[in-house]
Amino acid sequence: MAVVFMTDPATGRCALYDEPSSAGAADNPNAARNAPLNNPTTNLQYLYFHSDLDYMEVSHGPTNVGVGHPAVPAAAAVPGQAAVVVAGGWFNSTVLLTHNLGYVPDFFVVRNGDIVYPGTNVQYEPSDGRARFVTVYATATQIVLYEWALQTASVLAGSNQTYTVVVFRQPPTPSGNILLDFNPATGIVRMGREKFNSSRRYLQVTPGGTSYGFAMGRTIDLNNGAPRYVDPDGSVTDPLLPIVASKVLGINEPNDAPFGPSMRYLGSFTGSPSVLVSVP
Repeated sequence: MAVVFMTDPATGRCALYDEPSSAGAADNPNAARNAPLNNPTTNLQYLYFHSDLDYMEVSHGPTNVGVGHPAVPAAAAVPGQAAVVVAGGWFNSTVLLTHNLGYVPDFFVVRNGDIVYPGTNVQYEPSDGRARFVTVYATATQIVLYEWALQTASVLAGSNQTYTVVVFRQPPTPSGNILLDFNPATGIVRMGREKFNSSRRYLQVTPGGTSYGFAMGRTIDLNNGAPRYVDPDGSVTDPLLPIVASKVLGINEPNDAPFGPSMRYLGSFTGSPSVLVSVP
């Protein structure tokens, strides 16, 4: 089958694709052979470009933001037991960026070259299990960093971290009547009634420049009551091991029964495939 670039004045769409079949007239946008043009979501496997797709136009960033994470206080110890608070004992929020777009945008935040996923571990003390985790969320006006800590009987020291913020604009609504235009003086290409314009900045999957690791699947696994965190670059963190000295976290059963099996990660999760993305 042929590779086709086609426009449709009736819908304002532009697409570059492999023909899925040879049925119908080649110049009919609604023919079966041109199905990727007017039915893109059900023909993604044939598409190279489509003006209806969201190509992740950059609205803000990349913006580097320094965050001084405060010290995390120690947890109160129970006599004869190690002190540990797994969740709910300490948390903090920091505004990373004010975008004022008026809607909740797509975005990502990068730390140490990897895109932050929910629950990313940013500080860990393996001697006793103290750890700091972060999750980033968006509102209609801000990008906010939320952090919580795994506390033990010792204070977790403050930590200075740098986060890179990139915010994406929603795709524009079609305007005008230009389906395809190339200006040789500027090199700018416009397609799909201004839905795509090469003068805008779009997220790219390309080598070279400053690239960020983006995980294309799971980043956290649970096994034997304990989590494993794997960053896009393959770095592995197994918190909870140990909590104090040679001891590990366990569950105390009802009626003061002995501790259950230690919450030690015993799985084999090695992370998910990742891709490097960059912002021009």
